[in-house]
Amino acid sequence: MQKIATTHLQPGMVIARNVFSADGVLLLSAGTVLNNIYIERLRLLGLSSIYIQNPLISQLSDSEIIDTIPEIVREETRVQAVQVVHTAFQNLATTHNIQTRQFKETASMIIDEVIKNNGAMIQLTDIRSRDGYTFGHSVNVCVLATMTGVQMGYSIPQLRELALGAMLHDAGKMLVPKEILVKPGPLTACEMKIMQQHPDLGFDILRRQSEIPLLSAHIAFQHHEKFDGSGYTRRLGRTDIHEYARIVAIADVYDAITSDRPYKEGILPHEAYEIMMSLADTHFDPAILQIFLSQIAVYPVGTVVKLNTGEVAMVIRVIPGLQTRPTVKIIADENEQLLKDGRELDLTKHLTTFISKVFTETEALHFSFITPVR
Repeated sequence: MQKIATTHLQPGMVIARNVFSADGVLLLSAGTVLNNIYIERLRLLGLSSIYIQNPLISQLSDSEIIDTIPEIVREETRVQAVQVVHTAFQNLATTHNIQTRQFKETASMIIDEVIKNNGAMIQLTDIRSRDGYTFGHSVNVCVLATMTGVQMGYSIPQLRELALGAMLHDAGKMLVPKEILVKPGPLTACEMKIMQQHPDLGFDILRRQSEIPLLSAHIAFQHHEKFDGSGYTRRLGRTDIHEYARIVAIADVYDAITSDRPYKEGILPHEAYEIMMSLADTHFDPAILQIFLSQIAVYPVGTVVKLNTGEVAMVIRVIPGLQTRPTVKIIADENEQLLKDGRELDLTKHLTTFISKVFTETEALHFSFITPVR
């Protein structure tokens, strides 16, 4: 299974994961064989990439690989959550009111599943359409923040406050002009000033809702503050920023930089890991960041890598706590000639072998759909 840009899709490729629209409608099911009509439709809908099956993994099928990846929350739960956010945020944009009951129910559902799947890691990037970025992002931030809260030993009431505030952290963006929100390029200074009003706008709406805890509302207010006091809107620093907001700030940035946006493609998880680490003590609380990053697969399943032996391999399993030492399947020799039946290699047991390069989605295509030579 590999994430492939829709610009590189070809007829005959097989979808590995269900593809949904911005409002949670199933567009194409896993197992669907792509044709030119499907490919063009995906591009028109603003989907920048999807997951497809890799035919080179012959002894371990894509369906078996997917089964080895514990999901943090079920696909059904994620889709339902996106639908709730989509509907409520659209209503918020027109009425300036928010329906809290569905948000609280959805937050509780996510908490239950995260606790049940405690120990699972973030492996797969959520695929979203250009117009659906904000809704999927809100759900992802909720999941990531809740995972972190569980690892920090939060009680159920604390997790409810955290999850609800995380899901609503960008509520204020619904009052930002859409042309600024989805602009395909850098914002002007004036546009940025307008965009930076969204924490205040969100807090102003949420604090008026009697069923939303004030601490949840403060997540929306403070999620762009930075640990060193250089953020906005009040330039708070360190423990003056509520711990919930310090958690959500980390989840917010990680999901943003690894996701495809209207104006740029997301970066690879190992690159995101390095960037996040470089921002400890300045942007982020370093202690919380360490807990957060312990839940991230640095080399997710499906990643194509080069080993220090010169061989090319695909990651097929990741062990929690040993994210830099996954199990891989060799798919090409040191001359980058594709192999029919490469061996599996558990890097936790082969300590002199390590990953020396991660191939981009475009580079990885060369090792996915060319007929093996031997």
